[in-house]
Amino acid sequence: MAATREKTGYLKTLDGWRAIAILGVISYHDTLLSVGPLNTGWLQLHGQDGVDLFFAISGLLICWRMLEEEQKNGSISLMRFYIRRAFRILPAALLCLSVIGILALTGVISLGLREWLGALLFLRNYMTLLGPEHPDRWFTNHFWSLSVEEHFYFLLPGLLVFTNRRWRVPVLAAITLLVEAHRMQSLWHRPWDAIKLHTDIRLDALLIPAILAILAHEPRNRERFKAWLRWWPALVLVVIAALTWGHNSFWQTMVVAYVMPLMVLGAVLNPENWLGRALEWSPLRYVGRISYSLYLWQQLFFVERFAKGRLPLGVLESTPLRYVATAACALLSYYLLERPMIKLGHRIAGPRRVGAGVLVER
Repeated sequence: MAATREKTGYLKTLDGWRAIAILGVISYHDTLLSVGPLNTGWLQLHGQDGVDLFFAISGLLICWRMLEEEQKNGSISLMRFYIRRAFRILPAALLCLSVIGILALTGVISLGLREWLGALLFLRNYMTLLGPEHPDRWFTNHFWSLSVEEHFYFLLPGLLVFTNRRWRVPVLAAITLLVEAHRMQSLWHRPWDAIKLHTDIRLDALLIPAILAILAHEPRNRERFKAWLRWWPALVLVVIAALTWGHNSFWQTMVVAYVMPLMVLGAVLNPENWLGRALEWSPLRYVGRISYSLYLWQQLFFVERFAKGRLPLGVLESTPLRYVATAACALLSYYLLERPMIKLGHRIAGPRRVGAGVLVER
């Protein structure tokens, strides 16, 4: 794929997008920050949609990597895929949940057992179906998006393995349309806030980028996408407009689900413009590299806006120490646990050869 990359095939642009996504989420959770006439008010309203950007990246990346494996080896190994995913996702998630559980057991924070178990089982996004949640459910709320991604990991690999290649896009498109029809029907009877975390409502945000990955994996199609998405920065404006004026409508969700992955793919294929170079800025890429760790740990410290003044961890949840505490936990998790576990998972699963045109992640 024609894009700026290191010798490993690593695409800098993806980490830039990850950084934008996590900074949006943190800004949404943070209190209002102001510098002169500038403030974070817009991000406090719409920063949560950074999760949709994570979905767009993940759908493209996961599908592309499996297609690359199939192209080089003749098949996709489900065992190797799940070993790598388990060693990438579970160690840091289990560490974070263990710390949250210990703080709850010792009375430092308040948390319902149901919400903690829901996060542990990656069913956190469906806990409201069992009745009203614990008043202090905040500390595991962010596991809703991890739950959606885990459910996607169970669907996509099997579909790629067991579906004839010519039928992959039609099958994924049919599932996507079913999700969207179900979402429209659900919104007639229930408010958005009651269903917005459910996998069956949000899965198209991962399926659509997977479809794009299958289409763009063909060299001829890839050149077409490169030409069509040359002006991808305009799609950034479309997303901003949809978030600003969509008001959680069905159509806002549709625009975000379709346009965000096109925006990301366009940046990967055409990173030469000023916005692409900005996404490849080294400090921004570094934030993107540790974005999973930041996402896990920020929920413990950014509580002031939603906890109505209750700060169980005291000064660690106040500005600016909440930034320091989040960064410290994320860095310790990333370097002492995540990177060693990723390497171990790759050793157990076997090496993945990386060739030209590969979307890879570190």
